[in-house]
Parts: sequence; structure tokens; C-alpha cells
Amino acid sequence: MEKIKVLLADDHQIMLDGLKAILSKDKSIHVVGTANHGLEVLEFLKKEPVDVLLLDLQMPVMDGLETTMHVKKSYPDVQVIMLTTNDEGSIITSLFKVGATGYLLKNASKEYLIQGIKDAFEGKKVLSPHLTEKMIESLSEGPKIKPGDIPKITKREIEVVKLIAQELTTQEIADALFVSTNTVATHKRNLFVKMDVKNSVGMVKKAVDWGLI
Repeated sequence: MEKIKVLLADDHQIMLDGLKAILSKDKSIHVVGTANHGLEVLEFLKKEPVDVLLLDLQMPVMDGLETTMHVKKSYPDVQVIMLTTNDEGSIITSLFKVGATGYLLKNASKEYLIQGIKDAFEGKKVLSPHLTEKMIESLSEGPKIKPGDIPKITKREIEVVKLIAQELTTQEIADALFVSTNTVATHKRNLFVKMDVKNSVGMVKKAVDWGLI
């Protein structure tokens, strides 16, 4: 039987080492590599085939949400499982919308994690038990933000957010808007400050909550 090729992505080396040790004990799984952020994931996928990507949500350079968007666009057959401590319903819903196959919490048992990888490889959706309720709650919640509470965001900044949500890379956004990648990076930094977020996950979530996209 051919082994399931798994790529691990997390910005904490101790987490990568632990996951690799756990997964290497299962004869049906082969960890083909590790990455510290999304760009490393994309570079790895250019060189080697992967069946399942086990991905952290909060990572530098390119976070889990943005990475999932790019992976599913360029490598649709790769099954993406988010492995994180974040159990916020709206984030879970967003990840599934962009193509993730699974969403597991880092406190999951090793048996549940291994079975989740096997299920994802077969195309089955994978979700930590209590998270279904979180997703339902997020879908049923009404808007929490009043128009007056939203900071002033320029037309160009809204364009940048929309393009990020459409799975475009920084270079692709720059080409679409006829600006430099440095200009795009500046817009993103300004958005992080205005929206009080640390990465694209928070940016897209708030943009949806605020009705910007």
C-alpha cells in the first residue's frame, strides 16, 4: 500500500518535531517535509507531490488562510487540514469556504489526528467534535459592528482586501492594480493597523463582518 504523503507547516520547530515523531509511527503515513510558513509550503509543492497538508493557522510571512487559498488554487488535489488552537466559528467557516478539508485543534489526541489525515486523504471532511456547534453559532450571529465603528478605509485599500480574498498573491495584486509590491505591502500594513489585526486571517474575517467583501 502506498503511503500517504504528508507535509507539515508550523512556525514552531518543537511542534513540527513532535508531529513528525507521532506520524512516523504510523506505517501508512510518510512525512515528506516541513515548512515554517506558507511561502515555504508553496515552494515545496513545486518540487514534490503531497497528499495531505497539515497546516498551522497563525504563521509569519503567509498565514494558514492565505496559504490554503493558494494551495487549493494551484494544487486542488492536496487535502488541507488546519491544525490550530483557534476555535472561532467564523474562522472555521472561512477555511472550509476556501477549500480546506479539515479543521482540528492542537489538543486532539494522536489517534484522532492520524485518523483525520487518513479520512482527509479519502476526501472526507474532518472536524474536531465540538467545532460543529461553533460553526453553526457563527452563521446564526447577527452583525456586531455598527457603521460608525468602522475606521475609514480607502477605496484602494478595499481593492487590496478584495484581491487577497480572491486568492491573489502580492505580486498578482501589484500587477492588477499597476503598483509595486512594496506599495501593496504598505497597504496591507496600514490595513492591519486600521482593522486591528495581525494577519490575513483577521483581515478577511473583519472585511466580511464589516460588509467590505
